[in-house]
Amino acid sequence: MKSEFYKELVDRYLEKKLGEEELEVFFHLLDEGKLDAYLFESMETVIRKKEEKPSVVSLKRRPYHYLYRVAAAVVILALGIGLFRYYARPAQEASPAIVKTAPVVPGGNNAVLTLGDGKRIILNRVPDGTLEQGTSFSVRKEKDGLVVFDVNGTAAAEIPQDINKIETPKGGIYQVILPDGSLVWLNNASSIAFPTRFAKNERRVTITGEAYFEVKHDKTRPFRVLSNGQEVEVLGTKFNVNAYRDEAAVRTTLLEGSVQVRAGQSTGLLKPGFQSVLKGPGSIVIRPADLESVMAWKEGFFQFDRADIPTLMRQLARWYDIDIKYTGAVPKDEFVGKIKRSEDIHKVLDILRYGKVKFRLEGRTLIVE
Repeated sequence: MKSEFYKELVDRYLEKKLGEEELEVFFHLLDEGKLDAYLFESMETVIRKKEEKPSVVSLKRRPYHYLYRVAAAVVILALGIGLFRYYARPAQEASPAIVKTAPVVPGGNNAVLTLGDGKRIILNRVPDGTLEQGTSFSVRKEKDGLVVFDVNGTAAAEIPQDINKIETPKGGIYQVILPDGSLVWLNNASSIAFPTRFAKNERRVTITGEAYFEVKHDKTRPFRVLSNGQEVEVLGTKFNVNAYRDEAAVRTTLLEGSVQVRAGQSTGLLKPGFQSVLKGPGSIVIRPADLESVMAWKEGFFQFDRADIPTLMRQLARWYDIDIKYTGAVPKDEFVGKIKRSEDIHKVLDILRYGKVKFRLEGRTLIVE
């Protein structure tokens, strides 16, 4: 589990047992805030042990390069994680002449929640539990990768129509349970905006990027999803919407139930196993869908069925948070296959090289030759 890996990484760092490559991973995760909770826990333990002894360590008498154990603990607890990051790095990294690029690692549970009052919460940096509590609602983080909005039905009408937003960055993925109990999975570089409570006659959300929905059935309140020029309307069902702006089309794929897709004056009714494709205003095409390929991202895979290089590269760029650069004509190769998204990017590129396409990773830029 990630939590065990993070804790072991912190412990080994404090014991000065990390190798060069492990240190790169440590500082990358530290910059992302993924180690904060484990650092606090470890440092508090160190401080408690020191407080049991008669001697007291003074920061003023310690050189900065020694801030690894107790001194680092005091810095963290008194001045915050940011200062620790500055002092804890090896001295050579502080030199402006040396710029070290963070290692390219697979994405994970990472998102930002912006509440209706403007409060921003970096979800991967806060512990599980209640994040916000109102008279008639609560927001809580239940486990790694899931945030839940609860509404007290008996007092729901008193709740203001604040709009909340959850955004995943490149390399991020997250789940949210909406106020009506519907479950949404956000893929990387995506967002969903929704009210603290839904209206009496409809449930309306807006998304960017890609999201998978499991909508609670409510025949009195249709569920509507707005995304990049189209509207999807359902009563209760399971479906996926891919609405990235850098893709050639908006694709809505139905797994269960029924879905009506609307764009301009054009509408289409989907049956399970079918997909609507929107290219340009009002041009909806309905066709059979490869459900396994469409839902591969949710199951932790890249899956390609004759995918061209640009399509494949866009997915890698979002998941590994890298830039793509083409040095010549875009190769015409197509790929068929399935790769775990948890794989190191170098292993993914090794697999893709079987297609005789040349790749070169320089820092955080993947060059296609």
